[in-house]
Amino acid sequence: MSLVSFFLIFFIFFFLFFFFSKFKILSDNTSFSKHKKIGIKNKSPVILGGVYLLITVLLFYPNNLVELKIIFLLITLLGLMSDKNILPNPSVRLIFQITLILCLVYFENLRIFDLRIDALNYLLSKNIFNILFTAFCLAILINGSNFIDGLNGLLIGYYLLILSSIFYISFNNDYIFLLESNFLVLFFFSMVVIFIFNIFGKVYLGDSGSYLISLVLGAYLIKFYYLNTNISPYYIALILWYPAFENLFSLIRRISKKKNISSPDNRHLHQLVFLFFKSKNIININILNSFSSLLIIIFCVPGFIFANLFPLQSSYLLIVLTFNVVFYLFLYMFLAKNLKIKK
Repeated sequence: MSLVSFFLIFFIFFFLFFFFSKFKILSDNTSFSKHKKIGIKNKSPVILGGVYLLITVLLFYPNNLVELKIIFLLITLLGLMSDKNILPNPSVRLIFQITLILCLVYFENLRIFDLRIDALNYLLSKNIFNILFTAFCLAILINGSNFIDGLNGLLIGYYLLILSSIFYISFNNDYIFLLESNFLVLFFFSMVVIFIFNIFGKVYLGDSGSYLISLVLGAYLIKFYYLNTNISPYYIALILWYPAFENLFSLIRRISKKKNISSPDNRHLHQLVFLFFKSKNIININILNSFSSLLIIIFCVPGFIFANLFPLQSSYLLIVLTFNVVFYLFLYMFLAKNLKIKK
């Protein structure tokens, strides 16, 4: 890793930003997505995050992982088709997602093999079950990440916390090792660049960016745990809980209301937080979107701190994970009641 690599990262971003802005390439369009209709509308944001991060992956990810790069390219293209409404049917997109995820799990031999529960470990010892379970977890993460990408800076800010967390425990514990550390550092700084412009609404990740970032780091964390089996699997669960639980809770909520589980809606937690402060009229509307994002990220920070302090202690991590879920549900019910949301 050299200064040239960092310079290249910044150069590529600013070149793409000015080029895409000038020629209105991938300009955002919220007319077909309820999920994107939140907050003040910017005049000309561009959905640049996925393309930019894909270039970082293609340039700096290890060259021997060609199959992996192809899968990352295809998942980004799938997201771009969603962003431009070329593939509007969410069920069809999910089928393509699952196909790409299964290819990733197969080619990379990704496996989740130890959940510290004997009955589950027995099931995970069966190869077919393990493949399907691993693919299911990645699919939940990808779509949950896409759900929380409704406020400026929220998704990428959360994933910056994830990367900061694994950097911290690897640098402060001799028994924890990083894979592909050079790529990871460069990917981190690419995300920082996107975050700065995303928090001000100048650049969006879009479905392409949320698909890519969650698949890259979701697959990485599975391999990270495989290399560092001394840490608890619930360390990984705790740092990924928010997007994963957002998806699971949304599925349960829609099924209980007998709604189509594949249809978009505007009843996610981050949207209720935004609407709550909007209804109180105590925050300037021009900064409310980013303020709501930062508030949620700050709420998540204590969980990350606790995970970093006790990465080996499954019982402690499960307590914090349970607290996060209970607090999420309490906050959701409070906001829904306050806003008189019934469905």
